[in-house]
Amino acid sequence: MKLKILSLCAFLLIAATSASSQEKLSKEEWQKQITEYTSQRDSLKNELGTLTKQIDALRSALASLDKQIQTVKDETLALSGASDAVRTDFERRLQDLERRVAELLTLSDQDLYAHRSDVDSAQAIKDNLMKERLADVERYYERLQKVQSKIDNLRSTLAKVASAAESEEHYVVRSWSKYRDCLWNISKKKKIYDSPFLWPKIWQANRDRIKDPDIIHVGQRLMIPPPGSLTTAEKSAERVYWSKKHA
Repeated sequence: MKLKILSLCAFLLIAATSASSQEKLSKEEWQKQITEYTSQRDSLKNELGTLTKQIDALRSALASLDKQIQTVKDETLALSGASDAVRTDFERRLQDLERRVAELLTLSDQDLYAHRSDVDSAQAIKDNLMKERLADVERYYERLQKVQSKIDNLRSTLAKVASAAESEEHYVVRSWSKYRDCLWNISKKKKIYDSPFLWPKIWQANRDRIKDPDIIHVGQRLMIPPPGSLTTAEKSAERVYWSKKHA
């Protein structure tokens, strides 16, 4: 019995010693990991400090380059020989052109087609500006190129509208004395819209031919848009017409 008790005590002593050893070993490993992580953190801090200095140096270099670029631009502008008054006038005309083109871009395809001569006018103004020495200055050159891109888009739209117009029906105006042709009566014809109230559609589709909807001429070949409700632009044009009529 004593032998069994001694054996059990010896077993418990060995187990306790082993557990203590494992606990001590775990603490050593934990301390080792802390040391490694601290070292990695310090290393990353050093790298961050180095990168921050490099970024600051690059920012400084970039600012210096920006200043040099601006200097070159100013020198180029000065070399143009343009006085402040000339530059102010050029800037004003360029802004007017940009505004005019922007307004054309807001028009519906139908309204744009009626104002297609304005696109030609904008192109002529842009071409004339390009002939001036200030057009070689980068700040103006880039803006003029953007204007040209927008004019090209307008021309592309006009080409599509013109192509579609070729497939639309047409009506040749006849005399009032014999046929009572006016936009109201033309729109009323069964083969047109069978409704006189749609006359603004014909007017707006032929704005280049019809300046005053009350005046059309014998022999005029009018485009007849597809039937349908009046568009927002057509309704707006009709309101303006009636307001002037009763003014």
